[in-house]
Amino acid sequence: MDKDSLAQLIEISHVVGADREYVQAAGGNTSVKSPDGRTMAIKASGTALTLMSETDGWVEMDVAAVLNVLDRTDLAALPVKEREARVLECLHAAAVGGRGRPSVETALHAMLGRVVVHTHAVAANALNCGPGVAALAEICPPGELPPLWVPYTDPGWCLATAVRTVAEAYRQQHGSAPAVIFMENHGLLVAGSDAGECLALHAEWVARCERYFSPAAPPVRSAPEIGSAALRKAMEELRRVWRDAFGARPFVRLSRDKELAGAACGEAADLFAAGSLTPDHIVYTGAHAVVAESLDELPSKLRPALSEKSFPRLALVRNVGAFVLAADPAKLDAAEDLAVAGARIIRLAAGRGGAHNLSAGFANFIVNWEAEHYRARLTGSAQAPLAGHVALVTGAASGLGCGIALGLVEAGAAVAFCDIDEPGVETAAASSADPRRALPLRMDVTSEQSVSAAFDRVVSRWGGIDIVVCAAGIAPPYDLVDMPLDKWRLALEINLTGYFLVAREAARIMRAQGEGGAMVMLSSKTGLDASKSNSAYNATKAGELHLMRGWALELGPDGIRVNAVAPGNVFEGSKIWNPEYIEAAARKKGIQPEEVIPYYTSLTALKREIKRADVAAAIIFLCSDSARCITGQTLVVDGGQVMVR
Repeated sequence: MDKDSLAQLIEISHVVGADREYVQAAGGNTSVKSPDGRTMAIKASGTALTLMSETDGWVEMDVAAVLNVLDRTDLAALPVKEREARVLECLHAAAVGGRGRPSVETALHAMLGRVVVHTHAVAANALNCGPGVAALAEICPPGELPPLWVPYTDPGWCLATAVRTVAEAYRQQHGSAPAVIFMENHGLLVAGSDAGECLALHAEWVARCERYFSPAAPPVRSAPEIGSAALRKAMEELRRVWRDAFGARPFVRLSRDKELAGAACGEAADLFAAGSLTPDHIVYTGAHAVVAESLDELPSKLRPALSEKSFPRLALVRNVGAFVLAADPAKLDAAEDLAVAGARIIRLAAGRGGAHNLSAGFANFIVNWEAEHYRARLTGSAQAPLAGHVALVTGAASGLGCGIALGLVEAGAAVAFCDIDEPGVETAAASSADPRRALPLRMDVTSEQSVSAAFDRVVSRWGGIDIVVCAAGIAPPYDLVDMPLDKWRLALEINLTGYFLVAREAARIMRAQGEGGAMVMLSSKTGLDASKSNSAYNATKAGELHLMRGWALELGPDGIRVNAVAPGNVFEGSKIWNPEYIEAAARKKGIQPEEVIPYYTSLTALKREIKRADVAAAIIFLCSDSARCITGQTLVVDGGQVMVR
């Protein structure tokens, strides 16, 4: 594919893919044909539009070979499963470049203009799932070529052949091919001669739909706040119901989106319970939602529904709010995106006659369609040592806390980055391997209220807590005779009271969940072997070890393991090893500041500087199933500076 065509493909993909009003859950599709029209680059199945690049995320197709698939009259007589397999084989055979699996909509794009955008824009789907062709007659001004309306048809080959038939009739009637296509209970297709024209036409028609529906739509309903105790209890029960059904803990979210929460407080809940609006809703939120009259009733409503083939991942509690469930954070985000879009579609359409779901027959096709199962599988994250776990790390804005939090994300966990430094944790979380699994939170570990509120945020976002790492700490560098009382007390507050408050809150949640858990206290080699002019740090780091041992004894019967890691001197990104502290260390040792790091490294048996990743690796091990029989222990990561006997 030529560079200009690829550049246009990337442009349209990034523009529409970045807007959740246009596409949700890595949905939507884009394509651009070569100048001679012989080949076409189209988004590969399961690729997020925003990830499209010059080398990834698209497949180049032979346009003539793709269109020939539509002439295969023998396909219509085949059983659905066999027909779709044959079509997929034909599409693979028509691929001439790029990487990935050809989109099921390849034939649909092949018959349209040079640049094509297909979205599931919310305002457009208010029309597609609502008044349909009747609304188009009102939106399209006289004298303008109207959009093409396509009644719902099973996606893939059937939809492409249906569109070809009605598009040909449109061409005969109007003298040109349709540039805008509305597909019932599906989405919007727009074609143009170049990227600019296509994007402008798409934006214009979405805006027209918005102007048509918004003034008549009822206001968003308000959902009440759920108390901390009620929320935690509901999440514990939902995780338990899912675990009983699938043998693994889920991720559960109480949606903070006002549109979705409001849907639980009105008639929209009944429509969600009756079925799904579009194929994407079936794939990511299930064939229907569960609706309960109260939080207490919710588990009993959800339990039998989880045995269904396309089980619900959206649960509404009337006049309370909306819960979303999934096996991993990526699918949780996708399910919430679709649920939010669905709630807005229903509300917009309500003022123009109301929305309607897919029929049972059409829905059943999607439930059993291999192509959609393939796309949904790609949304999930690969298995990793801590996949499926929710972790919370204190002191995560910098230094060791940040390194540990980043390491836990890389190990597959969903991680709350907690610190009093809000900009710091936002930057740290954004720099993680997968920001979708990184939640920046402000937490003052010395405040009981702040600690409790942060845990509630994590529970409401991901459903529970499985791993906690206490890493927030300070080290005031004073000789005994010069130690200010306020610095001493602050060290005790952060390094001991902070560990106590965080561990206590974690233990309450883990014990109630009944699934065990892992806690790691970040101590120091100084907790084992005192250092000079470091009174507060010596005392608190030693105290953390003894707290850990006592908690291990207390919480062991609940399956909650509590261990400690005692790192040596870790300079990388450290706030403790700041210029003032390094100056103090240099004076203490009678060396120059620039000699401090080499000096401390020379004290280790390995003569090797310890990095944050080294400490994170030890903590990942202690939190994993590989350490399932280890509790009450201290793992020293110091390069052999302190020998524990």
